Amino acid sequence: MNDPLSELFAVIVDRRENPQETSYTCKLFAGGDNKILKKIGEESAEVVMACKDDDPDAIASEVADLFYHTLVAIAHHHVDLQLVYDKLAQRR
Repeated sequence: MNDPLSELFAVIVDRRENPQETSYTCKLFAGGDNKILKKIGEESAEVVMACKDDDPDAIASEVADLFYHTLVAIAHHHVDLQLVYDKLAQRR
């Protein structure tokens, strides 16, 4: 796959497999579900507030953050992004 989400997911998986001490992604992995899922909750609330404020730039920024943290969560649980894409395709 050659799309931004797949490329980001590949980097996240690489960080999981090859931890780097200064990597924010690695710090999330080290914190496990508690840290990762807390960030998803925070980012979800920020998406809601940006939508409420009808601010397209803020919405895009917060959704990007939510996508990133969600990708970390699925990588943490060893779920391949292609499975998510397959589920979306089935629902289309």
